[in-house]
This record gives sequence, C-alpha cells and structure tokens, in this order.
Amino acid sequence: MTLNSLEKEFPQEMIFIKESTKELVLMSDEQEVFCYHSLKRNEEGKPVIFFIRGAGPGIYSWTDFWDELHKYFDMVIIDSREKPSIDLKKRKQCSVHRIALDIVEIIHYLKIKEEDVVFIGSSFGVHYVAHCLGQKWLNPRSCLFIGPALQSDYPKFKTGLAFLLPTFLLEKIGKKIAVRYVRNRVEEGFQKKVYLERVNSIDVGRWKRCKKMRFRDSSEDYKKITCPVYIFETSDDKYHKTEGIHSVSRLIKDSQLINLPNYNYMHIKPGVVEFSEMIKNLLDKTG
Repeated sequence: MTLNSLEKEFPQEMIFIKESTKELVLMSDEQEVFCYHSLKRNEEGKPVIFFIRGAGPGIYSWTDFWDELHKYFDMVIIDSREKPSIDLKKRKQCSVHRIALDIVEIIHYLKIKEEDVVFIGSSFGVHYVAHCLGQKWLNPRSCLFIGPALQSDYPKFKTGLAFLLPTFLLEKIGKKIAVRYVRNRVEEGFQKKVYLERVNSIDVGRWKRCKKMRFRDSSEDYKKITCPVYIFETSDDKYHKTEGIHSVSRLIKDSQLINLPNYNYMHIKPGVVEFSEMIKNLLDKTG
C-alpha cells in the first residue's frame, strides 16, 4: 500500500499543510523538533489547538480534520521525535518524558499562554500530553483524547525479542509480521489502508532507538489531570480497544466519554465537517 493509492481513493486538499508555517525549533537538549503552525488570528483568550498524533509516521489520516479545524482555530501540529521529519541526533533522548518536554518548550517558544491551549491527542500521542499534565508543567484550557490507552499494547515479550535483532533483519522480518497483523486485525476501509501505508514506511532503526516509549503506562499521569477532558471512541475502530479507552476515562476525574458514529467520522469527509463543528461547540461551552 502506498500513499499514492490512498490519495487516489481518498483525495484530500491538505489546506492546513499548504498554508501553515513549517519550522524546526531547537530544544533545550540541542535537538531540533519539527512543527506546523498557523497563528494568524492571535485573538486574546481564543483557543489554540495543539494536535499531537500517535507514534505512526503518516499525516494522511488527519489532514481533512486539520483543514476543518483550521477554519475555526489557530493550530500547532508537533511532530514528536520518533517521526521521520525529525533528524534524531545520536545520544538524543526519544522518550515520553523528553517528548512531553518538547511540547512545553514549543508552547513557550511560540509565546502562547497555557490557558489558551487545547490539546488534541490521538492514540500514543495522548501519553505525551498526559505526562505534561501529570508533571504539572502545563494547565491547559482543556484536552480532547482520541483512542487513548492506559499503556501501549505492544506484546512485551515479542517486542523485547525484536529489539535484540539486528536492524537489517528486523527490517526484513518485522514489517512482514506487522503487515500480517494489520491485515488480520483491521477490517477493510480507510483505517486499514492508512495503517498498511505506515507499516511500509516505518524506519526500523528509529523504532529501535525509541524503544523506551514502547512499554509506557500512563495511569499515574491520568489521575493527576484536572482540566476538562473529552474522550472520543467509536465501536468500529479495530485498533484502539474500548476497554482501554474506558479505563482511561475512569482515571480522569469528571472526563466525558463521547461515542462517535464510526472511524471515518474523525478522519475524512464528510464526517470531519460535523466532528469539527462538534469540537467547536464543546470548546465554546467550556469557555
């Protein structure tokens, strides 16, 4: 599966990507981190969306959603250190703790007030946001979590063995196993096509360098979150497990669980139009 085949079947305008400022920001440990941002409105007290996506490298599953949010809000999209857009230097950390620090440093660099920040975290990206809040580094206006989990569901034993393999061997064997896993676990449709594209484009060497993230448990961070939190789930998402999402909701005081019609509703048109309006209404209610 290639990105071109996705583009043909699910054409996207990528307006936010085209119009946003692309910038490499130097972190305190001298590692550069890539972000897209559009801060044209600059209205006092208005929400600024910080979108933190999951550990997979692709952007394609979110660009329709970003385009719709871009109509209402200033936005910042941060590429975390495991992404291929980051030239991860030798001996630089790639961990949930360090990536959470990157998020804080980028907010300070862009001179955005923390009380204006609204985090949207997806999948593994929720761990980064939760750690920011669990460490009390930030107190944002609110958070929206899509498909969160208590911990990464990589099988510990098999993943540990994979890290012991030479990179060239893992490149050859690991991708075949991952492709088989997606084909067996995820039903036909947009989600499956995106996941297969991600597997085929993964940088195995970088995946191994960022191994500390793979066994993350964010339970204690979730317990310390005090801002309003909305958690989104859908029954046809075959990767993010319902029981894990509900466990996260129970740990976050007063979080609100919202069930959506289907996976595509959050990712591609026409669903993202209504989903973005829903988010706008939620944020209008919370001030």
